[in-house]
Amino acid sequence: MTIGIDIDDTMTSSSELIKEYAKKYFGSNDTELINSIMYSPRIEGELLEFYQLYLLEMMSNYELKPNVKEVIDRLQDKGHKIIIITGRGYTPQNGVISTTTKYLQKHNINVDKVLFKALDKSDYCVKYGIDIMIDDSAKVLEKVRKKGINVLMFNSISNQSINTDINKVDSWLEVEQYIDKIK
Repeated sequence: MTIGIDIDDTMTSSSELIKEYAKKYFGSNDTELINSIMYSPRIEGELLEFYQLYLLEMMSNYELKPNVKEVIDRLQDKGHKIIIITGRGYTPQNGVISTTTKYLQKHNINVDKVLFKALDKSDYCVKYGIDIMIDDSAKVLEKVRKKGINVLMFNSISNQSINTDINKVDSWLEVEQYIDKIK
């Protein structure tokens, strides 16, 4: 099975650190602001300034979610192919791809491939033969599911209030159980 995995709020606890930085920079840390920081299609004005000041620093310091490395290693040991599919790299901020690569190396996250600048993850999923996509974005997963690909949503701050019938998980151990069950 080929498994696609998002990074932010799926492999890492990104929102928590973004909230701290947003509070410092914007004087606010509400969910709407966090979503605009993480998912805005247009990065300009104050948001651009925020990214230029803090993005690389935040990305270097995101905490990995518990068990993510161990589960990815076990999934690969079971013969699954792991591909990280991330939107990282589409912003005008230089250094995002190299910072991400260094972060993955630092944490010994070994995967088969990392795909950057994936603004339409559904196209990447089709192109790379993804059997299941794991992400925290309902919008992304709905689009991927329309292509006939299995999806799994990682619960995060950004999707708590979203009403969807997509299967959700709270931990990487649950991800592993889900994949073992559908295999």
